[in-house]
Amino acid sequence: PTSSERTSRAPPMPPRNEKSLVCFIQALVGTTVVIECRDDVAVRGQLEFCDDDMHCTLTSAIRVTPGGEKTKLDRIFIRARMIRYVHFAPSIDPSALIETKRQEWFEGSRHYAKAAAFGPKNEAKAILD
Repeated sequence: PTSSERTSRAPPMPPRNEKSLVCFIQALVGTTVVIECRDDVAVRGQLEFCDDDMHCTLTSAIRVTPGGEKTKLDRIFIRARMIRYVHFAPSIDPSALIETKRQEWFEGSRHYAKAAAFGPKNEAKAILD
């Protein structure tokens, strides 16, 4: 390889959650959603947490079986592989929510890069000088 081929690098890849719609589900945290599972069970509740693999935690949930049996739950964890659909309120604008979440990540990464470039503030050293 020539020197120009060795110095050229591919642009950095965006985080995995930014390349999928998991960022949208993560942006729904705090809203009421209905998660339809692969075993035909539906769970309605407040989305408390969603990780990068799309495992979800709901609070104040109601679990409804295919037979119509309802169960109230304080908290429920749903594995990503069990999720078939995630339903949300029609008043939510998906594109705006995704863009807001991406902007939060961008600001967070910028803050981290700035702290890494300049290092942490050392107040003890400043006092001694």
